[in-house]
Amino acid sequence: MWLGLILALALPSGAVRAEERRTVAILPVVVHAVADQAYLREGLADMLASRLGQRPGIGVIRVNDAAAATLDPEAARAAARAVGAQWVLFGSVTRFGEGASLDVQCLAVAAADDPGPRSIFVQSAQIAELIPRLDSLAERVALHVLGREAALVTGAAGAASASEIDELRRRVELLERRAGGAVAAPPPSQAAKP
Repeated sequence: MWLGLILALALPSGAVRAEERRTVAILPVVVHAVADQAYLREGLADMLASRLGQRPGIGVIRVNDAAAATLDPEAARAAARAVGAQWVLFGSVTRFGEGASLDVQCLAVAAADDPGPRSIFVQSAQIAELIPRLDSLAERVALHVLGREAALVTGAAGAASASEIDELRRRVELLERRAGGAVAAPPPSQAAKP
């Protein structure tokens, strides 16, 4: 029973239907650095939009106005509402020496859809090391926006791989054996007691 349900969730079903796509507005980040503010602001927004836009079920709306950069949740929601997005991603990047830290928040625009803010940060000793970590950040945003189960099922390729399905099957079978054994017979230590 459980195996069928989990496999049904894991198998591709046309990925996420177009009407189920969630739109995320990506605001320019607030830059805390002495130089290269425009370069950092635009570059990070481009890279975040690219990585997040590759996730099935996610539509990205780039807000290119530098004046929209904010750390205020209500201002971010208003900017996302103005472009018709359901979610908003906003935050800041801080340069310290050769390193950098990117701190973002992901919020639902409508209060009814809001599971609460999701704060995500990545940091690195070198600015170049920050770039590969954006994939992980985009995945965490997708998990928040789509809900953990939907994001894990669709994954970056649109469906669970054969090895992921096999691992899921193995775990379900193990759980079924454990549950069946717990219900069918008491543990040996209890069975031996008078």
